Amino acid sequence: MATEALSHALRIALMMLCAMASGCGLLQADQQMRRLGDAMYFTGVAETEKEARGPIVVVLYRLGTAPEPVFLDVIPRSRGVYHLAGPPGSYGILAFEDVNRDMVYEAGEPAVLYEGTALSIDAVNDPPTAAQGLGRIRIPATATAKILPPVFDEAYAALVRRRNEGFGAQAAIDEGRFAPGRVREGLFQPLRFIEEGRAGLFMLEPYDPKRIPVIFVHGAGGSPRDWEFVIDKLDRTRFQPWVFFYPSGFSIGLSALFLNNAVDELHYRYAFPTSVVVAHSMGGLVARGALNIIVREGRAPPVHHVVTISTPWLGHSAARWADIGPTRVPGSWLDMAPDSPYLSELMVVPRPSAIRYTLFFGFGGRSRFVSGNNDGAVSLDSVLAPDIQSRADVVFGFDEDHVSILRSSEMVDKLMQRMRDEANRLPALP
Repeated sequence: MATEALSHALRIALMMLCAMASGCGLLQADQQMRRLGDAMYFTGVAETEKEARGPIVVVLYRLGTAPEPVFLDVIPRSRGVYHLAGPPGSYGILAFEDVNRDMVYEAGEPAVLYEGTALSIDAVNDPPTAAQGLGRIRIPATATAKILPPVFDEAYAALVRRRNEGFGAQAAIDEGRFAPGRVREGLFQPLRFIEEGRAGLFMLEPYDPKRIPVIFVHGAGGSPRDWEFVIDKLDRTRFQPWVFFYPSGFSIGLSALFLNNAVDELHYRYAFPTSVVVAHSMGGLVARGALNIIVREGRAPPVHHVVTISTPWLGHSAARWADIGPTRVPGSWLDMAPDSPYLSELMVVPRPSAIRYTLFFGFGGRSRFVSGNNDGAVSLDSVLAPDIQSRADVVFGFDEDHVSILRSSEMVDKLMQRMRDEANRLPALP
């Protein structure tokens, strides 16, 4: 009887995950989910002895006779926090000053080898001072013959290429990379999604320094296509749309890490003075996690306005049962459990006072699988948590469900008004 009850609870959890997503498919990648659950995370401070002549590149590579690079981070300054992650394994870390800015180590560039202490992926959202194993990498001012960096094959070139293509590349909202099949892959086969270079922060038109970037972040099982109706109404004379596409089966903390890295890279590249973040559902948790990383590193967030739409700040009660049974569900769904390590740490970092916050929600949906008032996927108690409401400058509800709210003319009109109002508070762009 107990087993039947747990199986029923798991089915409910998966049904609720599907309800939050744009579509649903069978869990086909149990092995990937278990690898993700055991993911290793490395973080610390990397710096150069003298002012850097180029960015610092930090590479996580698997040890062995043929070293295999699995993750890289770029710090566009002389000192900063690096974030690296990979599946279980034995790793080394290479950090070098990328003098010629090609992201490839070459003889004559100062470099250092380092062996960090692996952390749980949950530590992505921990304060740096609390992280056990926080590593400090110091790159010498000049190259030394004592350092013999590993020789990487074409796998490193592919890693660099994926980063370059994913951070700031131009895309079309209707192109194949955002198709439903790719969305399902990101939800249930996130490692494959990353390995094939599908994730990134994409521009829908060439960068324009005279317009404010609007970063759209989708929810679980979503894609940039979810924002098509909203983007069509965007005032292109003042704003330019960027879309963040990530595998929503990853832990939310890891997705927040990707968003942080992408924004940091583009801010370094274009020096845009500010931006707006608009996030739906779980995307709000991703966006808040990325903001926390920026604040904890002591950087000034290049954003003045954050809008979340139907974000379940307190998680989803059905997610408590999501890790019961023989099949491992997406890591993001484990993070959605109330009081999960990710959610418990999410609101510890105060929102910078200079950032305005708008909270939108729908109240028109109904689901018998969600207790109390809900929008058809998440409870309003979670969306309208008192602590969250108290931090918002504007709270506004719409007679829409969890999905239809993104196609609501009333919501879009209100969103555009809020964006104009907050943009009017800013100095004119040069």
